[in-house]
Amino acid sequence: MFDSGELQGMTDEGLLDAVRRAHGAAAFAQAAEVLAVRELYRRRRVERAGVEFAAAEASVAVQISEGVAAGLIDIGIGLDRLPRIREAFVSGRIDLARTQVLVENVRELPEELLADVEPTLIDVAERLTPARLRQTVRRWVAKLDPEGEQRRRERREGDRDVRIKAVQDGMAVFEGLLPAVGAQTVAMRLREMSSQVCRADPRTMPQRRADALVALADGSNRLRCACGRGKRCTAPESEAPQRPLIQIGVPAETLLGERDSPAHLSGYGPIDAALVRRIAEYARFQAIPERAEDPAGARESARPEPTRRQERDVRALDGVCRFPGCTMPASESLVDHGVPGDTARRGSVLADLAVLCTRHHRLKAAADRGETSWRVRRVDADRLRWKSPTGDEHITFREGERYLFPHTDIGAFDALWPSPASVPAPPHLSTVDLTYPIEHGAFVHPEAAAMLPENEPPGRLVFENRSR
Repeated sequence: MFDSGELQGMTDEGLLDAVRRAHGAAAFAQAAEVLAVRELYRRRRVERAGVEFAAAEASVAVQISEGVAAGLIDIGIGLDRLPRIREAFVSGRIDLARTQVLVENVRELPEELLADVEPTLIDVAERLTPARLRQTVRRWVAKLDPEGEQRRRERREGDRDVRIKAVQDGMAVFEGLLPAVGAQTVAMRLREMSSQVCRADPRTMPQRRADALVALADGSNRLRCACGRGKRCTAPESEAPQRPLIQIGVPAETLLGERDSPAHLSGYGPIDAALVRRIAEYARFQAIPERAEDPAGARESARPEPTRRQERDVRALDGVCRFPGCTMPASESLVDHGVPGDTARRGSVLADLAVLCTRHHRLKAAADRGETSWRVRRVDADRLRWKSPTGDEHITFREGERYLFPHTDIGAFDALWPSPASVPAPPHLSTVDLTYPIEHGAFVHPEAAAMLPENEPPGRLVFENRSR
């Protein structure tokens, strides 16, 4: 499509346009592959011979695993019920990753509802990354079918497992499928242990997490600092381990059993009402009131940094980092003070706050200092507008607010849907990443791994009292 000389002669805008066109062409090719293996499966079913080996037949044709081939067939079958999504896929508007998310998360919706929700699903799929799309669609489906969400979660919990696979160079892959709350408990414990070393520890955050997992298993329960400075090490003294902090945002009506709207598990996404009410039996609570205006007084508004109450509230309302597509939980991010607005300020400090992970806070700070062409503007109390150096604009919302106060989720599709008891249970979903396996692989260049927000060490926000 392009040679290196042609690319070197392009402007920045031209390069990103080339990226978009190449991505669309790749999506077109992915769609052709999915539809082709789906047709192969259909023919083997008609012949009633070799249908169980259709995935094997496709796998040897293009040298992919049978698991990936079966996953492609599964998506193709799912698209039979989603003609508009299939057309968006074939035309290159959405890629295989997002198509897989849509197929897997609406497979239990009845036929009469799919035609109504497909346009909304396509629209949101064009604007979100696969991870954020998965969270959004699951939230909407959980609101429509809370009983089904509970059934799916209970059925899927039976698949929990951990595995070890040997790889080259004396290393092994340790992976598992865990219930979401349990997985977040492990993740938060590893992150906490990774932060219990001094600043001179030479290991990256991924290396610390790996070593912390071994420390949990060998009984030491503490990650030893690797700075090598002996008594001069400034790592904190060993303390008795505490239960990791798992944050969940839940509407009051769900907690009281008056509604079954989903809750938001920080770092994961939506969980069903039955599960969150079970967790609530041993949880501590913080009430986040819904406010049209920030009640901060003039003295509080003049502070150069947010109060503890404002920090607590904005973390709950934002839920995740406010950069487009980022899924870093608010509990592991920084509260940024002073997002310039498109409208005149009315003394509302809470509206000026936003949660940003360490990496994207650095990006915004660089933009504020004029060191990069990124621009961040507050449209209103709910929306931030991000403008890239080449002019692309993206709007992000307060994700957590849509869980705490479900009536604010105005983008969700709305439908009257009785309990879908007649819908057959689907097969267990594939955990194979069909599209970009490098997303979870080892990076050849260390600087590439450093670009991931989850690999950032915990940051500390330095406030500046800037006048505007």
